[in-house]
Amino acid sequence: MSKIEETRWHNPFTSHGLRFTGAAEATSFRIHEAGVMMLSADWHFTKVCSPFWRIFANSSPGAWVESGGVRHSVEAGRLIVIPDGVTFSCGCEPGAEHLWIHFSLPSRMPVRLAGVVALATDSSIDATLHSLRIAAIEKAELKTFHLSAGLVHLAFAGMERAWGRLPGERLERIFTWIDQNLGQPITNEKLAAQAGLGVESFIRWFKQQTERTPASFVAEWRVREACRYLAVEEHSIEQVAATLGFSNRNHFSRVFKQYAGCGPAAFRQGKSTR
Repeated sequence: MSKIEETRWHNPFTSHGLRFTGAAEATSFRIHEAGVMMLSADWHFTKVCSPFWRIFANSSPGAWVESGGVRHSVEAGRLIVIPDGVTFSCGCEPGAEHLWIHFSLPSRMPVRLAGVVALATDSSIDATLHSLRIAAIEKAELKTFHLSAGLVHLAFAGMERAWGRLPGERLERIFTWIDQNLGQPITNEKLAAQAGLGVESFIRWFKQQTERTPASFVAEWRVREACRYLAVEEHSIEQVAATLGFSNRNHFSRVFKQYAGCGPAAFRQGKSTR
């Protein structure tokens, strides 16, 4: 008898719960780094722009983040959420305790926010922050990872109105296909086939959905992935270029500079913790 036919196997769904769609399930945030440190006078940076998201959560006052002409205090009772691609400056008075998380969104959840979000904490976030601070100070790697992921989920639950809805089924299918084929040639014809549209209709529809052409969207996606490789992995620049579908290092460097503002070598050399 197949195990699926035995009585201990049951349908997990009930008539009372919320059944989540594939898009809503696409929330496996990638946690790159998390930690706690005491800030010094050196923690002053201008025009920072990263390929990953950040959360700042300090238990003591004295630090700030400025973006779009608005200055946000980083202090107890609030989370500062900085999306990828958003330029900001930051600074502090020496002695402030600083907790940070660097993370990326799932490939099927390309949320775009125009600026920094200051989110008031609640009892759930405060409790998670307390445990995360202890785990990070004790260098408990696995516990820090899980608590960091939990805090990111809590932050996004609190930001629902700020970032809006997830992509629809067709757009989600396109995003998933792009993510799975970054190392291969990606043409409008292939993307249109995934969408079930003609090429011209697809290009118009895609631009309405994303405000970008398919070619620009794919190039930016590749550069963002390249930034993450360069920031958190030890792959050579040539390996990153090949993995993400660039014909050679020169091609990679040219496209990377167009979207990131500098070459891949300069980006890797300039990385620092903020």
